[in-house]
Amino acid sequence: MSDKITIGLRQRIPMSLLEMALTAVLSGDYSREYFAELAATEYNGQNRIAKTVTAISQLTDQNPLIDLLRENKDEVLLALRNRADRTLILSSLIIAKFEFAYDIFTLLGKYFHVQDQVVTALITQKMSQKYGSNRSLPNAMNCALPMFIEAGILHRPKIGFFEIRKVAPGTAIARRAFDEAFFHWNPNLSRELPYPSHPFYKYLEEV
Repeated sequence: MSDKITIGLRQRIPMSLLEMALTAVLSGDYSREYFAELAATEYNGQNRIAKTVTAISQLTDQNPLIDLLRENKDEVLLALRNRADRTLILSSLIIAKFEFAYDIFTLLGKYFHVQDQVVTALITQKMSQKYGSNRSLPNAMNCALPMFIEAGILHRPKIGFFEIRKVAPGTAIARRAFDEAFFHWNPNLSRELPYPSHPFYKYLEEV
């Protein structure tokens, strides 16, 4: 178990809100007030809206990928019109910002190598080995998993069961965003080598 247990993922963000917020950030036309307006379309209550604004900001203007996406703004905005690329870009934002999301994404990829479905109990058991068995764990799982489902990279055929939804990148920027999310949590790996056998890349149709 890690000496420092960090989760940080406390609020589920609908993918429609994340996409609108990202578009605003890339266009340079955004503010916390705008994020609050977005949050108010989905949630009620000042505290919930404030938490949502913080999460939107974490996933967009405070995201490790944002400089890359800004540098390729036109390509990103075009890629978001493609379903598969939208899935990869939005998933990459979640993964790059939260190590918990990277861990659960990779854990699922590992088990999807050997089975078609993964159950919640197994995910909880394995994630608790790193993050402990406190209430932050199920709360974070209830944020991360629904976001990946809504993004289109996971499928839940019934309660407690998860299946993979492989994605074929249609643009270079979508694939690069996905790669950068991987290398953000694996900075010591060589960028000159492909990692098709890594569980992270189980989600790509081409691998």
